[in-house]
Amino acid sequence: MTTQLSRSIRPFLWIAAAVFLAGIGLTHSTQAALAHTRVEVGSYAIVVGWLVEPPIVGERNALTIEISESELPVTGAEATLDVEVLYGGRTWRVNMNPTETPGLYTATLFPTVRGQYTVRLFGTLPNAEVDVPVDPEEVMPASNLHFPQPLPDTIALQEQVDQLQAELQSARTLTYVSGGIALLGFVLGVIGLLRRRSG
Repeated sequence: MTTQLSRSIRPFLWIAAAVFLAGIGLTHSTQAALAHTRVEVGSYAIVVGWLVEPPIVGERNALTIEISESELPVTGAEATLDVEVLYGGRTWRVNMNPTETPGLYTATLFPTVRGQYTVRLFGTLPNAEVDVPVDPEEVMPASNLHFPQPLPDTIALQEQVDQLQAELQSARTLTYVSGGIALLGFVLGVIGLLRRRSG
């Protein structure tokens, strides 16, 4: 009786396991899709993201650029498209390199500051002019992944050092000015004393 019951339950267990695994796969693929940004230019779809996610300050990474037309990969785009990365008013040109996967390109980048980077793709594709800005996932500070204690933020430390140096320079300038005024006062006092004696 028990053996028959277990045999009758076994197909349901297999189905439940299959549904569970499919759900996990769908969740992971959805998260991966959310981390990338998709834009459309004419009949082309361009998806931009990071090779290693989440992107972390101070870690070597690369932008991924996937180009397709009617769900078919577009090859050879590195010859006609250029890539610029914009951040805080600065612009940096990067090379778009094809990969072994047709339609997938990478542009190596070493993000040094946290925040939102904008990727500008411009040039041409067959039958389309391209000039689009794309915002991939924000770059995170490394401290978000540090455990059990965050390491010092080198950028924040440099800002503190710069501020201390500026304050020290101001203090030196003030010291020089104060010393000059004191010296001038002393000289004027001596001159006044000599005039009194000579008078």
